[in-house]
This record gives sequence, structure tokens and C-alpha cells, in this order.
Amino acid sequence: MISTRPIPVRTTLAEQFEAVLRVHADVARACEPVLDVDAARARIKGGQVAYDALRVLRSCGDLQPRFDRVLEAFEVAGFVSNEDRRAILDGELDIDDLVSGWFTGDRTPRDARRRVARQAAIIVGNALLRTASAMVGAPATWKGWTRIACPCCGGSPDIVLVERATQRTLVCARCDAQWRSRRTGCLGCDSEDRASIARIANPALGYDLVMCNECGRFIKERPRRGLDSLIVERALTAELDLAAEQRGLRI
Repeated sequence: MISTRPIPVRTTLAEQFEAVLRVHADVARACEPVLDVDAARARIKGGQVAYDALRVLRSCGDLQPRFDRVLEAFEVAGFVSNEDRRAILDGELDIDDLVSGWFTGDRTPRDARRRVARQAAIIVGNALLRTASAMVGAPATWKGWTRIACPCCGGSPDIVLVERATQRTLVCARCDAQWRSRRTGCLGCDSEDRASIARIANPALGYDLVMCNECGRFIKERPRRGLDSLIVERALTAELDLAAEQRGLRI
């Protein structure tokens, strides 16, 4: 069910996500990732990713209590029923496995409960990695970064923010770090062949789904102005991700 008016849809979703955003902020504030900041910055200067994302997550201790809090927030927001939340917690899902699956690019689960559990795990992982990347420094720290992989955690970008028609800023799907891209074509293979790149505009969401037929990569692109919380933006565009995955594409 997609409205043709993007502002009400985005506003409504942002209001629904208030409880989730509060928990996300609490998790980020409370975590203390083990990270050698000086070494991380030196690695970026040398053209290497700042830190090992899995190692940083493991340094934050047990993820289960944070996962439980996010699921509670999902219930408050109306995204999951009390019955389903309890079933997820009583099941055999492993939070570490869910996070690892997110890292390795596992496809979105078809099972509704597992899909909710994976989303809760992603929110926990994002909060912790976002804190680690903030420790590395401001975007000026990686101003000269030219790679497509995130300079902080090594993740792939899932959103492109466009300014002045051609200036592109990439957003890491894992830690939300942002960096400029000098590429004007496909981020995967750099193709600029219009016949190979499909662009499907979705005015209702304010995004274009950009797909490369040569390397099988996709990205969601939108103007920078009016950007909401990235958690809300990703929830808003979840159907675009599913559509791309069903075509066999990857970010």
C-alpha cells in the first residue's frame, strides 16, 4: 500500500518508528566498542578500511539484551504482535548468526518472523557500528577516499544522495558513514552505458532504483534534501530492496 504523496507516508512512518529510534539511540550511547582510533585513521590514510566490523561488534559484548529491547520497541510501534515477539524470543534464532548473515549479504528471509528478527538484529548492529565510525572521526577524515567500500567498516553503500544533479554521496548500509563518489556510472563496474543501466523512478517514495545489467548491482538514489532518519528511509524503501533481490541483484 503506497501513497502517491511521499511526505505523509514518510511522516507517518517516522512517527511509528519513534520508539525504535529511541532504543537505537540508547544502544548507541551505551555501547563502548574497542577500537584503536589512531590506528583506524592511519589505515584510512593508507587506503585501507578503518576497522574489522565483526571484531568491533564482538567487543561490545552480548547482543541479546539489545536485541530484546529492539523487539519490544517493534511491538510498541505495532510492527510485531506480542505473540510473534514471544515466539521469536522463544525460538532458536541466534542474534550473532542474524548479524553475520546481514554482513555476508544473505537475502531477506521469506518467513515473516525471521524477517522481523533480522531487522531487529540489523538495528542493533547498525547502532554499534555507527558509534564505532563516529569514533573514527568526521567525514573530513576520509575526504580523499576513492573506494566503493565504506572507509570505516568496509560495508557496501545502499543509498546514494545526489546534490546539484551530479555530486554523489554514498551511504554505508552497515554504519551509515557517508563519503563522496567520483564515479558517475555503476558503482560496481563503472559502466556508463545507458543500455546496461536501468533506472526505475518511484515518485511516491522519492527514490530511483538504479540497476546495472552488466554486474548485477543495485542502489537506491534520492536527493539529499529532506532526508529523514536512515532507519526510516530504509524501512520506507524495503520493498525496493525486495524487488531488486527478486531480480537476483545485490547492493
